This record gives sequence, C-alpha cells and structure tokens, in this order.
Amino acid sequence: MADGDGRDDAPATTGRGTRAAVLSTALLLCVLVAVLQLTTPPSSHIAAVLVAVPAVISFGFGPPMIIGSAVVAAGIRWLLLPAEPQRIGSVIGTTVVICVIAALSCFVVRRGERESARLRKVVSVAETAQRAVLRPPPETLGHFRTAASYLAAAQYARIGGDLYAVADTEFGVRALIGDVRGKGLGAVSTASTVLGSFHEAAYEEGTLGRLAGRLDTGLNRFLRDDEAFVTALLIQITPDGRAEAYSCGHPPSLVLRDGTVRELPSGTGLPLGLRALASAPADADGPRSAGTRLRPGDTLLLYTDGIAETRDETGAFYPLADRLTAYQRAHSPPVDPQHLLTWLQEDAQDYSCAGTYDDAALLALAWPPERPSLSAETRKKTPPGTA
Repeated sequence: MADGDGRDDAPATTGRGTRAAVLSTALLLCVLVAVLQLTTPPSSHIAAVLVAVPAVISFGFGPPMIIGSAVVAAGIRWLLLPAEPQRIGSVIGTTVVICVIAALSCFVVRRGERESARLRKVVSVAETAQRAVLRPPPETLGHFRTAASYLAAAQYARIGGDLYAVADTEFGVRALIGDVRGKGLGAVSTASTVLGSFHEAAYEEGTLGRLAGRLDTGLNRFLRDDEAFVTALLIQITPDGRAEAYSCGHPPSLVLRDGTVRELPSGTGLPLGLRALASAPADADGPRSAGTRLRPGDTLLLYTDGIAETRDETGAFYPLADRLTAYQRAHSPPVDPQHLLTWLQEDAQDYSCAGTYDDAALLALAWPPERPSLSAETRKKTPPGTA
C-alpha cells in the first residue's frame, strides 16, 4: 500500500533517514556483487549473496518494494549467466531462494504492521483514559500560569498511578499531586477515586487538613486492599500569595525564586487510606504549616518520587534541587512552566540508568513577574501619545 506521495508503506517506526540508508545499502550490494562476479573466476559463488537483497529492503519498506527488489536481484543474477553459462542450475536455485526470502520478508513486515496498528489503538485508548482521569490544568489559574506533565516508565504506557489536579476556589488556588501504591488498572482506578473526591471537596472544605480527611474518607469507601494507600500533597495559595502545604506522606513542593530552590514547609499526616490508623479523627484539621509568602516571579513545583528517586549507574539519586538551580541559571526569567517540566523529564531520563526511571508526574504554578510601571518623573518626560 502506498501513501499519499507515492512512497511504499513501511512500518511506522521507520524514518526517512533509515529508508534512504536501507535503499542505498541494497543498491550498493547489487552493484558490488555484479562487479565481483564479473571480475572473479566463474567457479565463485559471489552472486549467491543477492538472496539477501529482499531481506535488506524489508528493514525500511513494505511488500511492494520487497517484491520489486526480489525481481531486480533475480534479474541481475540472470544477467550474469553469460559469464558462467555452465551454471544455469545454480542460477535457477538462487532465483528460487530470492523468491522464498522475499515471501518470508513480506509476511514478517505485514505481521509487524498489524502489531503496530494494534499497539496504536491501545495507546489511543490509554491517551483517552488519561484525558478523562487527569484533566489538563488551565493555562492560567488565579495569578499563575500552570502546566502539568506525566511520563510513564513503561515504553508505551500513557497513564498510571500518579495523579495531579488544580482548582480555583474561594479559599484560593488549590493543587493536589499524589502517587498510588501499585501499578496497573487498579492504580488508575484508585487515582480516579482520589481525583473525583478532590474536585468536589476542594470547593467545600475550609482547611487542607479537612480536605485531606475528605479524600481519605472517599478513598476508604472504595479500597478493598488493607495495604493500599496513596501519598499526596495538598497546596493552597491565597490571592495575596500566602502558600500552605499539607503532606500525606508525599515529598514537599519546591519554590524556585531568583535562581534558588527551597522547600515549601508543610504540615504532615499519614498517607490517604491509612489515616484511620491515627488517633485523630479523619476529618480533623491536622497540623498546619507556617506557610510561605509567594511573590511575582516565583514558581512552585510539585512532583512525585519517580523524579526524585531516579538513579544513575552508580546508584546516586537524581539531584533535583541542583538541576533546578542549573535550569534557572541557564534560562532567563520568567520561567515558562511547560518548558521547565519538559526539560526536567528529559534531564531525569538522561540521568537514569536502565530500569531506574519510574512513573513521574509534575505540576508547576508560575507567578509571572510584575511589569515595571512608569515612575511619575518618567511619565513627565514622556510625550503624550508615545507611552
């Protein structure tokens, strides 16, 4: 099957550069075999190498090109017959082998195309599920520009047990990030339960401690595994910039300010699903953090341990704070939250050795710096209509 520009259909993973390299290799092989066969004694079997041409073509092209290459290879073999007329049986045998290899190559390529199409359908369903469970945050929320990122450890996965959410409430901007114990569809279902509770309770509960209690209550109604739990971090930022955090066994958020990185203090409690083990009732206010006053130019980063626990080949953890400092030095303010998250995911992947990069969710809230206003003296010097 050919695509719109007439090129032969090939596996989806094959790029133009690869196809050009494959075609060049096949042509070079044909020319080299022909030259060597004509310049060596007739008893040599160099022409038999032509049976590899269809197999080489199959690495970059589909059945039409494979069949075409088999015809070309067989034709070259027959054109070389006058140089060795006594070996017509060998020529016929080589032609048969070329046809067999071409048929096998077509079968393998078509099977690979069917598997690729099936995989694309599965990925499409996973992406639809991600959009349904993990709602993309709005580009702006209150004072902040927002961005979120999720990267699964599995090669073709698009969703897992990490979660995030934001809401603009009468109490201020509220944000959630969490990590479900376990993986697979069970973890996705648990994440969906927590997110549903958050999108309801975030607008009703007056404190983060009570909000955590509501999330815990909703989760315990759903859980059937006594060992299941969810680590979570709740953030609240009032319109004047006061930020508070409540951690349910989750890593603290980080504030990026003027090239530095600092942790946002938080109250602490047990992970969601385990709060019933505490002596305090599940809907208690809980400990409150001292809070931090955010200001224009600050960026708040929430993350899951898939980033912080990434290891290199020596077993050393990814130096998140140091890398964020390096990012700020390399990029002039203001911070673009989406660019920051993309850079961070790629940087952590480059740092990791095989098998140490886990699912990673990131959520960033960047408060754009205030534009400097004209002073009274400057306004006096500015001609009317030119400001």
